[in-house]
Amino acid sequence: MRKRNYIKTDRSSLSARRKKLLIAGAALFGVYLAAAFVFGEMGLVKYYRMRSQYRQLNQDILSMKQDNEKLLKEVQSLRSDPDCIERLARDKLGLARPGEIVYYYKGK
Repeated sequence: MRKRNYIKTDRSSLSARRKKLLIAGAALFGVYLAAAFVFGEMGLVKYYRMRSQYRQLNQDILSMKQDNEKLLKEVQSLRSDPDCIERLARDKLGLARPGEIVYYYKGK
């Protein structure tokens, strides 16, 4: 009968354990990297929040530019258009031309 080689068996079981540990360690490291990529300081979650905030700020800027243009047109018309000045004086100040009768009523 042949003699068994226990040293070889021990080495092969150690190398199998090392492979399993190495695979488990690599898997844990991969999970850590994936979690850091998604939830980290500069991860995907923060990226999508920042992108949403960027879009909202651009929309706000566009709205403010439109309001600014409208106000500039109003200022220009108040400086140069006598009809606009008259309309404003009638509406806001309640002024009237000579001979006109102004009726005031209470709205809802």
